[in-house]
Amino acid sequence: MSTPIPKQSILHAYRHLYRTSLRAVKHARPARYEIRDILRDSFRNSPPTNFNLRRIQNTLKFLENARKYNGFEHRIVKNLLHLQFWKIKGLDKKLIKNSNTSEAIESRRQIWHQYRATLTMLNESLDICLTI
Repeated sequence: MSTPIPKQSILHAYRHLYRTSLRAVKHARPARYEIRDILRDSFRNSPPTNFNLRRIQNTLKFLENARKYNGFEHRIVKNLLHLQFWKIKGLDKKLIKNSNTSEAIESRRQIWHQYRATLTMLNESLDICLTI
């Protein structure tokens, strides 16, 4: 069993992740709100035992690289936030009106399932904790 993480460490992790994420997206308007919502949801709804300080440190390094370089990390963060924005804002609702067949509905389910699986594999391979 892992030792419980103190509340102060969780609060510091939240603040560091938020600050570094904002720098990574250069405080761009839709992205900063998505980051805020994602972090709030993750830290409010996850039990303290789910937090891993090593993964948080690796995520901070990943986000710092996204800030410094306009490369792989930056594109991943940008695309994940775009997907989150359109998923919440109802791109799926527009598609449902146009194609309500059972095949179209199943296809949309499979797309989001594949997306979550890909994000899980990315998190595992890089030992980070991007939750989108």
